[in-house]
Amino acid sequence: MGLRFIRLFIYSVISFILEKIKKIYFTTKYYNNSLRVSPPSRSYDMNNVPLLLELEDKNEKRLELLNRFHQNIWKLDNIGKKHLIELNKFNWLSQLDIKNQKNLVKNIILAWLKKNQNYNEKYWHHTITANRIIFLICCSHFTIRHDDMVYRAAITNNIVKQALHLNKNLAFINNKLDKIFILTALILVSVTFEGNQKLFQTSIKNLSNEIKGIVDRNGFVESKNPEDQFWLTHHLVLIREFLIFSQNTVPEFLDHSIQKIGSSYKGLLFSNNFLPLFNGCKDRDTSEFNKFLKAKNYKFDKKTKAHSYLIAKVKKFEIALDANNPPSDLNSQNYQAGCLSFEFLYGGKKIISNCGSANNFGGELPYLSQTTAAHSTLTINDTSSCLFQKNSLIRSYYGNSLIQKLKVYKKDLNTDKDTISIIAGHNGYQKNYNTMYERKIVVQENEGKLAGNELIIVAKKDLTFLNFALRFHVLPDNKLIQTQGGDILLSVNNQGWKFKSSHTIKIEDSLYFAHQDKISESKCILVEGTLKDKVNNINWTLEKSN
Repeated sequence: MGLRFIRLFIYSVISFILEKIKKIYFTTKYYNNSLRVSPPSRSYDMNNVPLLLELEDKNEKRLELLNRFHQNIWKLDNIGKKHLIELNKFNWLSQLDIKNQKNLVKNIILAWLKKNQNYNEKYWHHTITANRIIFLICCSHFTIRHDDMVYRAAITNNIVKQALHLNKNLAFINNKLDKIFILTALILVSVTFEGNQKLFQTSIKNLSNEIKGIVDRNGFVESKNPEDQFWLTHHLVLIREFLIFSQNTVPEFLDHSIQKIGSSYKGLLFSNNFLPLFNGCKDRDTSEFNKFLKAKNYKFDKKTKAHSYLIAKVKKFEIALDANNPPSDLNSQNYQAGCLSFEFLYGGKKIISNCGSANNFGGELPYLSQTTAAHSTLTINDTSSCLFQKNSLIRSYYGNSLIQKLKVYKKDLNTDKDTISIIAGHNGYQKNYNTMYERKIVVQENEGKLAGNELIIVAKKDLTFLNFALRFHVLPDNKLIQTQGGDILLSVNNQGWKFKSSHTIKIEDSLYFAHQDKISESKCILVEGTLKDKVNNINWTLEKSN
């Protein structure tokens, strides 16, 4: 039993005990009395729906339920946990029509207040509450600027009460990105309601401290998750816009942080405005957010060396390869063992992909998505390049924490007008199999192809009979056909590609986890064989055929 396991287990036990105590304490009259607030003497109009675009719930089924059941929506218990959680976020509020649905919203909110006036374990969860606060304030035409003064006072007092609850419990939240989001909500409350200068000052100070703990010196998230980089950029921009809208001074540290973090975010983007599916990332089209940034005159330098994703583009060819060392134990919640995996796009269409993260799904799916086999890279003896914690208690608080880590010992990227050359190596299979792995991929634009060389060095002769599997995943809609000669033909949006290798090739069933609400069946190209020599070279090409 390693020291890292003992440390995480102790942290998890402490978190578990504190959580149980809090759940009991939060239901007491004493705690709810501690959340009593003095009604704000004045509120400022922060109605700014365009800021909420990335947080909005556009699910038509939930909007239909709201229109059908009105205030009785909170009595439904058979519509599924996810629908109930999303309804309690109130991030559907900006989708409703102020002219025709003002009274509808009033009745729905009054019914919610009657049922959830005090702490509710299910629907006062910190991220649900932060979402709710932001939408109740920014959609002020439905809430704190309503003509009905009694209703307005009731919703105002409840917003401040929820904010006080978040502020009291900020220190107990493990997820760093969640903390930034909560501080976003608290800063919004502090600039909306008069008399909250102390909350404003402490929230700004906490924000400064939390930013230092969530990114490295280059402004890249410690979790290595591209989607975290997106959300961190989003939250900080949201805070800055709240401050500008309320005519407050923007702190210098916030401007400096947004510039660094935003530049690292921009350096991760493909030309189609999607993020690469590495280390917890799901499908996310950032086009609208990028338009918002442009409209608000946010200008970022594209930093591609601020992180260890090797990303390059030559004309229509784009490639991204993960050459990151694993994050620290406390930052590995959504980490996936996909080191040296790559994604490839042509003309903005993804040809080779990873499977994405299943961190929002239950059962065994998160385990499957974190394995090396769910990525376009090499596995040896059907094992992952990193070993994950299986302890359920640790996983519940620290996610995909690692028992055994790898180290990237080589990485290099070179480009010219026609060529991209990437090389990287890791030692993830050294401890178990005395094996080192290096990958080289050369993109040759003038020849319309990728050429790959997988170098596997086995240190001991008695371990040279190991099985390897090299996978190249494709999106669910892409088609794979094997020719009589053994090559694989890919069809991607009317593009034709041919895959060849020096070793045995076949088509294997796979799963795609990157959609927000569903798991899809997909395929992958599988190159497999046995390592019979000390030095093994696996060569392959992917060439455009039309």
